[in-house]
Amino acid sequence: MKKSKKVSDIPPMSDEDLEKFWDGNEPEDFKGWQEGTLKFKRPPKKLVQLRLEPRDIRIIDRESKRSGIDRAQLVRSWVKEKIRRIETIGAHLK
Repeated sequence: MKKSKKVSDIPPMSDEDLEKFWDGNEPEDFKGWQEGTLKFKRPPKKLVQLRLEPRDIRIIDRESKRSGIDRAQLVRSWVKEKIRRIETIGAHLK
């Protein structure tokens, strides 16, 4: 049976040293270790449907293939880019 170590026995380390440390150690080896209850949730999103001309869809699909980004992700990134521009212009007008 392994002797349990204490987390408090771990000396302060740089990020690189901590990475190396945890590559060679398991959290379960430390006394008092337990899995956290912190859960990460994405903020809720709303679905927006839109109708586009077949020509526009072909252009989007071509760009999607070229860039290796899913069609929906590509359109979402374009919309977000436009929104950021609008917000930037609005911030300058205030």
